[in-house]
Amino acid sequence: MPEHTSQDEHVTTGRRLRRSDGASGLCLLRWTCTLGLAALALGAQAQALRLVIQSEAWDAPPGGVAVPLASMSAVLAWQAVAALLAGGFTTCVLPASYRRRRGAFWHIALITFFLPGAGLSVVLGVLLIGYLFPPPSEVLVAGRVTPPGFISHLVARVRHGAGMRLRARLRNLHGERDDRVAALVSVQALPSRVTSEIARDLLADPVEEVRLLAYGILDGMEKRIMQQIYAMRDRRAAAQDEDERAHACRHLAQLYWELIYQNLVRGEVLRFTLERVEQFARDTLEQHEDDASMWYLLGRCALLRETPDVAEMYLRQAQFHSFPTERLLPWLAEAAFQKRRYDRVAQLLGGLGASAKGARGATTSPAMQPAVRFWTR
Repeated sequence: MPEHTSQDEHVTTGRRLRRSDGASGLCLLRWTCTLGLAALALGAQAQALRLVIQSEAWDAPPGGVAVPLASMSAVLAWQAVAALLAGGFTTCVLPASYRRRRGAFWHIALITFFLPGAGLSVVLGVLLIGYLFPPPSEVLVAGRVTPPGFISHLVARVRHGAGMRLRARLRNLHGERDDRVAALVSVQALPSRVTSEIARDLLADPVEEVRLLAYGILDGMEKRIMQQIYAMRDRRAAAQDEDERAHACRHLAQLYWELIYQNLVRGEVLRFTLERVEQFARDTLEQHEDDASMWYLLGRCALLRETPDVAEMYLRQAQFHSFPTERLLPWLAEAAFQKRRYDRVAQLLGGLGASAKGARGATTSPAMQPAVRFWTR
C-alpha cells in the first residue's frame, strides 16, 4: 500500500508540473503575440509616415492644389493597418474588465488612424505610464452591488417624508387607481402650497378620477381665497375713514399674494395678481408708511418681476421698519443672485447661518439649509 501511494503522488505531481509548464508556455506565447502586434503596428505606422515624408515630387495642376505623387491610397491603407494592429494590441494589454467592451478597440483604432504618429505615441505612452505607475495594491476592485429590495409592509412604519411618499404614489401611473385616489385625498392634509403644486401636476393625468379630483382641490382652494377677497372688497368700499380703508387694502394685498404663494395662478392671471398686490400694498403705505409687511410684499413682487435693484430697495425699507431680518436675508440673497453678485449671496446666507446659531433655539428652516450649506461651505 505505501508503494502504490507513493507512485500515485509522483503521477499527480508530474501532472501538475506539466499543467504549470503548459500554462507558462501559453502565457509566454500570448505575450509574444501581443508584443508582435505592437511591433507590427509601429512598423505599419513607420511605413505610412515614410511614404509621406519621402514623396518629394509634387504634381500641381493649373489652378489646383499640389498633391504628392505618392499614392494616398497606399498611405491610408498602411495607416488603417497600423490602426487595427494598435487596437488589437491595446485590447490585449487592457485589464480583463475592459476587454469585454468593444468600444475600446474602435476608440484606439480611430485615434491612431486620424492622428498619424501622434495617436500611436499617445496610446503607447499612456500604457507605459500605467505600467510604470500601477495603482496601489490596497485599492479594492469595483464590483456590481445588488440593488436593495423594497419591503412594502414597512412603509406604514415610516413617519417622515409623508409628502414625498404621497407624491411617489401619485406619480406611479402603473399603480392601482384606488390607491392613487386615496393618496390624492390624503394630500389635502399637507400645507396648501404643497397640495396645490401636486394637484396641478395631476391635471393631465390619464385617470379621469384623479384628474377631476385634482381640479376640484385646486378650484376649492382658489374659491376659498376669492370669497375672502370679495368680502374684503365690500369692506373696502364701505369704509368710513382712511384707516379702515387702509386696513382693508392691507388684507386684500395679503389675500392676492396668497394666490401667488399657493401656486394657484399662472401666466396672465399671475401678472394681473401681481399688479393687484402692488396696488393694494401702495394704497396701504400711503396711510401707514411704517407697515413693514407691505414693503416686504412689494420686494417679493419685484423679485418675481426680476427687478433686483427695486426689490432690494423695498426689502431694505421693510428691514428699516423692523421686519424680522432672518426672513429678509434669503430674499436679499435672491436679489443679489439676480444681479450676479455671488459674493454678496454667500455673505448674506452666511449671516443667516450665523444668526441662527447665535440665537438660542433658533434654527434655519429645512428649506433653506441646503442653500446655506452650498453658499457657505
